[in-house]
Amino acid sequence: MSRTHTPKLTLLTTMLLAAVSSPLASQQTADSGDRSKRPLPLEGWEESRSLNVDLDEGSWMSLDVSPDGRTIVFDFLGDLFTMPIAGGDAAQLTSGMAFDAQPRFSPDGARVAFTSDRDGGQNIWIIPLDRSDTTQIPREHEREALPAWRARNG
Repeated sequence: MSRTHTPKLTLLTTMLLAAVSSPLASQQTADSGDRSKRPLPLEGWEESRSLNVDLDEGSWMSLDVSPDGRTIVFDFLGDLFTMPIAGGDAAQLTSGMAFDAQPRFSPDGARVAFTSDRDGGQNIWIIPLDRSDTTQIPREHEREALPAWRARNG
């Protein structure tokens, strides 16, 4: 990480810690008498759990180029994104607690195969670019597989 990003990261970390610790401290003093009736510390934060961040670099990423050469698909921090190869904004393809990685475009460019642990084991999944349906291919838990497409003969 370059030195120019350090102040932003420090400020962001400080803001996040302050935002989390303030409600927790007031919650603990208000409910210190009866622990059985005390709500979870993050109750009511469902709407504010997202954080918008602009990033312009990453590491330990896998990517693939679409067959028409116009789009890339890549993994970043356990989610998949697409982006025009010329640059621009990335569109999120997957999200959630699962760790999605190693995306590969289908030969027609309409789908992406990737690995994910969303079922508890590391398997291959396929998602259309329109995010309409996600399908698990093998249903095994003993082997790790890498996504790859094979052209059909005929």
